[in-house]
Amino acid sequence: MTYRDIIVDATPRDDLVQTLEQARDLAAKFDARLTALCFAWPRTSALRTAVASSPLSVREDTRRMDAALAGAHEAFVQVFGSGSKAPAWLSGMAEPAPLLRHHLLAADLLVTSSSPPIDCVFPHAGELAIHGGGPVLRLGQKNAGRDFTNAVIGWKDAPQARRALHDALPLLQRAQAVTVVGVGDEVEQGRLADVARHLERHAVTAAVSHIPTTAGTAVAADLLAEARRLGADLIVTGAFGRGPLAQRLWGGMTSGLQNDADLSWLLSH
Repeated sequence: MTYRDIIVDATPRDDLVQTLEQARDLAAKFDARLTALCFAWPRTSALRTAVASSPLSVREDTRRMDAALAGAHEAFVQVFGSGSKAPAWLSGMAEPAPLLRHHLLAADLLVTSSSPPIDCVFPHAGELAIHGGGPVLRLGQKNAGRDFTNAVIGWKDAPQARRALHDALPLLQRAQAVTVVGVGDEVEQGRLADVARHLERHAVTAAVSHIPTTAGTAVAADLLAEARRLGADLIVTGAFGRGPLAQRLWGGMTSGLQNDADLSWLLSH
């Protein structure tokens, strides 16, 4: 398996140049086609209620979003130039999440960032992973521009974890260190060893780590602590639903990882 179609979330944000550069480098490594999607929509918008809003408010929202889109395109040109070999650039004034989900259905990977957009609606990376039908690689702030050399797989016996593992194989095969981590009684040590043997058949050498659950701490916090202890720069795990029942079952894993902006993670549902 490899990545042949990568899309990058180019929603206007402070670190957009770094996000585009890392997406460019990933696409080059896998000889993949890259498409940049840039859609901007104001967080608090007179456009949502244009009939009841004053024309001045609507014009101001439109002006701000046009400026944000223009700034994002400048970042794109800075990274890729404006020649015929530049990736496709799709942009407009619209809520980004539905369009990102739509394009992810025909792509191998979506690359996004942990940095919040500038004055725009935030496309929630965890929700994109759950509802987008493909893996989402959210770049953390600590490894901007770096390769993923040390990966942690947060494992539990669930289809989402298996999907994430296979979706991440192209990255895992290039990593120098991979550790399969299980937390508490959610998984047995023997199962972690099974996963490591399965990875070995896909040219990935992996260690295993079975850590106890910390009293009063969510599973996501334990996984993040172990990833930091191991010096990981990438966490791979399944994306689980965010309803009340899912939160009780999975300890808020998806939302817990989403709240940490430092480490990169790949989520798949």
